Amino acid sequence: MPEKVLVAMSGGVDSTVTAHLLKDQGFDVIGLTLQMFEGQEKYLDDAGKMAAKLNIPWYFEDYSDFFREEVISYFIHTYRKGKTPNPCCYCNEYAKFKYLFEQKQKHKADKIATGHYARKAFKNGHWFISKAKNLKKDQSYYLSLLDEFYINLTEFPLGEFASKHQVRKIAEELDLEVSDKKDSQDVCFLEGEDYREYLSKKILCDELKRGNFIYKGEILKEHEGIEFYTVGQRKGLKTGFHKPLYVVEINPDTKDIYLGSKEETYFKGVKLEECNIITDRKFFRSEIRLRYRMKSAPCTVEILPNNEAAVLFDENQSAPTPGQVAVLYDEDLVVAGGIIRQAF
Repeated sequence: MPEKVLVAMSGGVDSTVTAHLLKDQGFDVIGLTLQMFEGQEKYLDDAGKMAAKLNIPWYFEDYSDFFREEVISYFIHTYRKGKTPNPCCYCNEYAKFKYLFEQKQKHKADKIATGHYARKAFKNGHWFISKAKNLKKDQSYYLSLLDEFYINLTEFPLGEFASKHQVRKIAEELDLEVSDKKDSQDVCFLEGEDYREYLSKKILCDELKRGNFIYKGEILKEHEGIEFYTVGQRKGLKTGFHKPLYVVEINPDTKDIYLGSKEETYFKGVKLEECNIITDRKFFRSEIRLRYRMKSAPCTVEILPNNEAAVLFDENQSAPTPGQVAVLYDEDLVVAGGIIRQAF
């Protein structure tokens, strides 16, 4: 009897081709669509249509109440703490894959599959997320908080493709209407909206944590609320200062935001917390990615108790942002991912 695999189908080209590839490989494929935020319904019709086109069973589950409590709440409260959240990484570990596992059990499937551009590898007794062959689309960063349990259970067929064009070509050959559908937004529930506009709708004006912009000990002006700023930011400060200033630090206790020059946003290292560590080493060389769209930087890592880590960069790095996810790589393998607690 073939293995049964539950494919997370969003209605886009990536998840549809993922389902096709696995069916073509002989798996017993079922499609599942998760509703995770209000207004998503308009995007989900394609998922059912694509499942029918592929002639596979399709199911729909509403997790929007859980998603609101577990991901959207995290997103809002992290900004209110003066930090910058990473909802995509957080969602994969604490929401999406948990929901998929529940549905895997419900439908008695053997595996889960998603349309992520990533691969997995088994080495030295551990399961790792590995970079995709298509480095331009590589999503290993967003999967860095996944523990080995979920990595072992999940298939990522698109990780083997060298280009997105190859994936779209398969969809065209299958005459799938989604072959030219645009890629989804990084933060799905924002639906392309600026996060500041989203927060403005969720936080009452008199609840915003307003304080002052401070530069070299001098108060420049009152800011709009720490929720609307992030470390390293230059645009939108509206201080009227005679030279460009950048956010260097946000103090959630005093509600003040400290500004400085571009040079002052550079730091020599970070301390990470809530780490997902997939290595037995305690002190090692690595490469770190502090944001999704950045080049990895060489560093030295010390694993600390309580799933924490200290990372020292070979060269100072710009704007390591508290709340963001930092990912540690050993060549293509993700050996750890953690949340930046502070830069030093």
